[in-house]
Amino acid sequence: FTPPMASRLGLRPSPHRAIFARAPPSALRPATLAAGRLACASRRLVSTAAAAPAAAAPDDGWRTRQGLSRYADRRDIEFVLHEVERVEAEAEEVRGVLDSVEDFVEEWGPVDPALDQSPPKLITAEDGSTAVEVHPETKRLLADYHARGFAEMEELGLPFSVQCAAQFLFGGAFPSNPLGFTVLTRCAADLLEAHGSESLKGEYLSDMRAGKVVGTMALSEPHAGSSLGNIRTTAVRAGDGPLGQEYRLKGDKMWTSAAFHDVTPNTAHMLLARIAGPDTPPGARGISLFLVPHLLPDGSPNDVEVVGLNKKMGHRALPNCAWSLGGGAGGATGYLVGEPHQGLSAMF
Repeated sequence: FTPPMASRLGLRPSPHRAIFARAPPSALRPATLAAGRLACASRRLVSTAAAAPAAAAPDDGWRTRQGLSRYADRRDIEFVLHEVERVEAEAEEVRGVLDSVEDFVEEWGPVDPALDQSPPKLITAEDGSTAVEVHPETKRLLADYHARGFAEMEELGLPFSVQCAAQFLFGGAFPSNPLGFTVLTRCAADLLEAHGSESLKGEYLSDMRAGKVVGTMALSEPHAGSSLGNIRTTAVRAGDGPLGQEYRLKGDKMWTSAAFHDVTPNTAHMLLARIAGPDTPPGARGISLFLVPHLLPDGSPNDVEVVGLNKKMGHRALPNCAWSLGGGAGGATGYLVGEPHQGLSAMF
């Protein structure tokens, strides 16, 4: 822990981190590989001064920085990337991304116990509706994550395996999973980009990529966990609007992560439902995919409501919700993504 941060958050000491802190240098794997230092900021890799290589180490082109992270073995990560996967990327660029991730997790890792000890909670908003409040440090952490450009790592053109290595470091530092907001948003944005209409992508995609709108995956229902062919949420065609085919949805969803929070004003659910009508095939073949936002394009609230929060043994920084659609007279507004009855094939 950094004492000021631990004191500010009122954290209890972690016996696991204390063990790492007391371990003598001889007990740790020696960092024989030196690093060139790069910083990832605003979608660019900016080169800074390079550290001198260890004199006794051979020059194999990929050198990790000095020291040992408490969260992951950096030397093993780079060995897998360069010697096993043989990624098609400059070692210096890979090193710069991983250095930047390590800087972030070393700075923010100590807040994770506070996020685990204080999970999101239901509150009553000023308008009388029910909302979810996350830990303030979750919002600060996510803001810094976006400020450092990590959400736009894909735009650097690096292989996906390098992005996975970065996520491995993030995951090791944050078992409470505050960065689940970003992972789910990227998945939802990728899904929208692959299957959404141009008008729908124009409305939501750039804000999702920038972290201004959080995305979720809304599949399960109270009676149907992995048996998605049994879902009952229905969608009724309401005509065409500026964002494409509009539907009114009614039903209940369960186990939806990153929903109904105060991290961003709007959330876009990528939601599975069944179009009402005789032409819809039974079972999984009749499932369609919809984008259901919390706020409609005109800023008015959609007809969606959180019912409760599911208590979990892990990933406790990330709210996991039971919620309903269409409690009002008309139903929640949703926009068809892809073709009717092709929701499962699109999502998976």
